[in-house]
Order: sequence, then C-alpha cells, then structure tokens
Amino acid sequence: MPLISRLLVLVGLLSLFHAAYSAHEFSTLSTKLHKNAALPLDIKLETLISVFLACFGLILGSEPLKPVSWSAWAGQIEREGGGANPFRGLEERVGFMDIRAQRRAFAEWAKQQGGGSKS
Repeated sequence: MPLISRLLVLVGLLSLFHAAYSAHEFSTLSTKLHKNAALPLDIKLETLISVFLACFGLILGSEPLKPVSWSAWAGQIEREGGGANPFRGLEERVGFMDIRAQRRAFAEWAKQQGGGSKS
C-alpha cells in the first residue's frame, strides 16, 4: 500500500506543477496578445484532479487512526498536576464581574471614609 500511495502523491504533485506551469504560460501568452481570457477548462480540471490524487495518496499512506481514550488522558493530567493541563486557563479564569455590587461596595467604603458626597 505505501508504494501505491507514494505513486499517487508523486503523480498528483507532478500534475499539479504541470497545471501551474500551463496556467503561467497561458497567462503570459494572454497578456502578450492583450486579451484577458479566462483560464481554459482543461487547466482547471487538471488542477482539481491533481489535488484530489495527491490528497487521496496522502490519506492512503497515513497510519490508521487510533481511538482516543479521553478518560485515560484526563486521569494522567490530574495525576501529574495542573502544570500540563491545557484547560487550566479556562478552569481558573475570573467569572463575570457584578458592576452594581462593586458600585455598592465602593459607596459603602466612601461613606465609611467620611468623604462621601453625592453627585
């Protein structure tokens, strides 16, 4: 299987380079003739097919996916402590601030200080 996948990636990349070169040549000829023509359909199709072949080859050659064991991973983080926890910033963030309660607390503090003037 690795040989087929590598071959597909190689063919896809070579075809993609050829499509890019063809698009460059077409654009150069188009500007020399002072025509603003759209890119031909065969270059567009070659680009799409080559990208598909390269992606398919990469997918075929990749390792099989392994199941994620969330409970084992979370248990390991808990045992090691909070240093390696990627969610630590979310767990220890400050909640919403109650502005009205802060305003009341400041007003009471200002009254206790004796300089409380109402505006």
